[in-house]
Amino acid sequence: MSDYSWPISTEITAMHLELTTRCNAACPMCPRHIDNGRAINPNLILDEITFENFKEWFSPEFLAQQRRVYACGNYGDPIAAKDTLEIFKYIREHSPFCNLVIHTNGSARNEKWWAELATVINGYRPDPLWKGEDYVVFSVDGLWDTNHLYRRNTNFDTIYRNMQAFTSAGGKARWDYIVFEHNEHQVEEAKQMAEDMGFEFFNIKRTTRWQGYNIETDNRGFYEVRNPDGTNYLLRQAKDSKYQHENAIEFKQKVRLIPQYITNDEFKRMFPSMHAKDTMSVFDPETKEQITIKHNTLGVDCRARLGKYQSNNEIFVTGTGHVYPCCFLGGEPWRAPSNYNAKDTSKEMVQLNGGMDSISLHESTLDNIMLTPLFQRYLPMSFEKGCNMRSFQCSSCCGDEYNQLDQGELGDNNRSLSKKQERESHNDG
Repeated sequence: MSDYSWPISTEITAMHLELTTRCNAACPMCPRHIDNGRAINPNLILDEITFENFKEWFSPEFLAQQRRVYACGNYGDPIAAKDTLEIFKYIREHSPFCNLVIHTNGSARNEKWWAELATVINGYRPDPLWKGEDYVVFSVDGLWDTNHLYRRNTNFDTIYRNMQAFTSAGGKARWDYIVFEHNEHQVEEAKQMAEDMGFEFFNIKRTTRWQGYNIETDNRGFYEVRNPDGTNYLLRQAKDSKYQHENAIEFKQKVRLIPQYITNDEFKRMFPSMHAKDTMSVFDPETKEQITIKHNTLGVDCRARLGKYQSNNEIFVTGTGHVYPCCFLGGEPWRAPSNYNAKDTSKEMVQLNGGMDSISLHESTLDNIMLTPLFQRYLPMSFEKGCNMRSFQCSSCCGDEYNQLDQGELGDNNRSLSKKQERESHNDG
């Protein structure tokens, strides 16, 4: 049985902030867009967390207990928010040992702004209990002639100057690089550029967000980009197998090990919307077929709760001021009607909880939000295998036996490497 409770506010030691839902880029696979990048998601609310909001919502005492605060989000880029620098300075003021992290495309603000950010996000915090580092993750998928093919509307000259300004001023940086066919030949050049600028880590990411797979030729993923002006072009999965995700291999290894049962409880007997996604499918390039299972037959190892692979209890705060456990659930309310999972069961859980106002920091306090049924009953119970109200996002992103993120979507992070070592150890035995 699951523990039917969630950590309360005094037990939260990490925050993921979506400081804004605005972004200067136009990445076609991002949920900001519909119709393969042609138009902005009509459901998206443009908003941001102001410095005044932040001070009102999070007390100095709450900030002092934080071990990690990072800004990324689902729909926006942190550097597009007006008060990002002021908010991070404020966190540092009240939590000198907290690890601060920003994920960004790097193609906004001027060099002065980046040099000032480097005085705040500048490395290791020397506390024996809270080991970790500050850093900025620059999500840059290519160089001058290729980055803009996925990171539309960005300028590599600007990005390069900003990266140099940040690292030259003492800022600690990492580079996330999604590999496609059009940029796989530049991986080593980009890695050398990162090393020359003093970057600490170069992370290769392998996206799973393909529109489909070309089963008549090489089984590689493809995605048709549609620009607002009517011009189209294809993104293709890398040719080199080391830059391709391993979803089918991992899925086939694990799927036969998953027990299937349903326990009796009033919540588990509730059936979600008929349009909610209830199966998980992975393309198998060997058979050229989709392998499918009921997603709620997977166990859940939540990335937002203290556990085997997670060192903190975490919350996610959207750019509209709503509190969720994580960004995977926090992005669901604004999915476009045409989205593959627009009726996710997490939306029904929020409605059972009292609606969006029940998790809004504009309407309630963090203390009260963390004590609502959503956190203390619905979500923990949904983690049990067989629960009808399990969110597809929980299975897809935090499945224990299998999930889409640990096979390349997030790159070589600590969790994915640990799980890979466990698999190899199990196979050797």
